[in-house]
Amino acid sequence: MASFPTNPRRFAPLLLTLILGACTPAAAPAPEPVPPAAAPPAPSPAPSADWRDWPLTPGTWRYIAGTPISEARYGTPQAAQFVVRCDAGKRQVTLMRAGSTTELTVMASTRSARFPAGHIDDRGAAMSGVVLNANDGFLDVMAFSRGRIAVTAPGLPGIALPAWAEPARAIEDCRK
Repeated sequence: MASFPTNPRRFAPLLLTLILGACTPAAAPAPEPVPPAAAPPAPSPAPSADWRDWPLTPGTWRYIAGTPISEARYGTPQAAQFVVRCDAGKRQVTLMRAGSTTELTVMASTRSARFPAGHIDDRGAAMSGVVLNANDGFLDVMAFSRGRIAVTAPGLPGIALPAWAEPARAIEDCRK
């Protein structure tokens, strides 16, 4: 059996430390760090001069079949931003942009074209549009554009649209 030392002086410094440690007041908790002020949001980058870098305009293409009128509409169901309308009876394709302007510039991957625009009422919405012959070569340029097409007009913001099949389908309806 181990024997316990009987000389209390040997343990006096240790006992004194334990006693003093028990008597000291507890340290106050450190204050919570103040979170740094939120940085102001970075300004939105200016739109790129190259329309191929523009973000796509919110919405989707919808093809609406009809005889003699069929169309491809881009935007929301409540508000179209761009319409490709075929009037098969007249063999005409109308390109329409939401808003009122005097000119439309349509840009595709291989070529751009500028057209004088007139006012068109589209289901009660003011649109600016141009009427083209169904065999106009620029319609093929639009239909076969890679990735996207864009439309600009004086006084209106530019729009960028995905180059999906719906506009080509409406154009082909006028060529049958």
